[in-house]
Amino acid sequence: MSAYNNILLTVLLVLCSILVIFLIVICIKLLITADKLNIILTDVEKKLGSVKKVFSLVDDVTDSLSAISDAIVSKIVGGLGSLFKKKNLKEEDIDE
Repeated sequence: MSAYNNILLTVLLVLCSILVIFLIVICIKLLITADKLNIILTDVEKKLGSVKKVFSLVDDVTDSLSAISDAIVSKIVGGLGSLFKKKNLKEEDIDE
């Protein structure tokens, strides 16, 4: 019986050693993968920063174009409004 216990204990120790080695290898691979992921995320962050600048530039350009077009439209509407006011004033003078 003692021989069976020794054999069983030896088998369990060998299996535990294999399990520990396997877990160490898995942890090392996970660390390498995490490092690669960190490098990729850093690169993506840099690229998003440059894209953010482009979108900011486009936003500034559209804001300025909108302001210019609003100014032009207000000038045209003001000119047309003054033209119709003069026309209405002349028609009222003729009616009197």
